[in-house]
Amino acid sequence: MNNRFYMMCLRETVGNNASFHCHNGNGYSSDIDRAHVYTLEEAQKAWNCGRDIDQPVCADSVDAVAVWHVDCQYIPTESLIESDCTTYVAYKKGSWNGNDVYWLQHGGLPTDDFSKATIFSVANKNEPGIVWLPFSIADAAKRRTFNINNFNRRTMVQSAGLVMPEWLEEQNIRKKSRSGKVRWNCPHCGKITWQYSPYDFEGCSDYNCEGWRE
Repeated sequence: MNNRFYMMCLRETVGNNASFHCHNGNGYSSDIDRAHVYTLEEAQKAWNCGRDIDQPVCADSVDAVAVWHVDCQYIPTESLIESDCTTYVAYKKGSWNGNDVYWLQHGGLPTDDFSKATIFSVANKNEPGIVWLPFSIADAAKRRTFNINNFNRRTMVQSAGLVMPEWLEEQNIRKKSRSGKVRWNCPHCGKITWQYSPYDFEGCSDYNCEGWRE
C-alpha cells in the first residue's frame, strides 16, 4: 500500500506543469520538491474535506515520471559567456511552456526537458534567437515537474488506495448528466473519457494513447 501522496491543485496548472500544495500550506508550486507529503490517511481526509480542484495523487507515481524544467524567471534572458567556461547549454528565446524554456538538443526539436539539453563546449554567439548560458547556471535553476497530461486516475489514485469522496462523485454525476455524456475508462491506458454513447467506446481523449480518437 502506498503511503506517500501529494495534493495537486488543478486550478493552478501552468503550461503542462501540475501545481502542488506546498509544505505546510505555503501556497502552490510546480516544483515537486516543494510539495507537502501526505500519508494515505492524511490525503484521504484532506480530499474528503477539500475542494473539487484538489486532487491527491500517489507521490511515487509522480516521482517516476518527473521531468526537469527551468523557469525563465530564474535564469538570464541574454547570453552569458565566461572566459573559462567549457560547458554551455542554449535555449530558444521567446518560446515557453508556461514559464519554462526550450533547450537545444542534438537530433531533435528544442525540448523543455533539461535532462535532454545538449551540452556544448563552445557557445555560438552568432546564432540568432538563442540564449547561451554556462551549464552550471541553468543546472542550479532546474526543478522537478509533473506533466498534468500524465495524470492517470486509475493507477495514481484508485490503485494507490484512495477513494473518491461521495460528495465529489455525486457532483460529477450531476455535471455529466446535464451534458448527456457518460463516463468511460479507456481500455488502453485507464484514463477517464466522457462521451455521448453509453454502448461503444469511441476512443481516448489522450493523443499519446494508442486508443486516441481523432
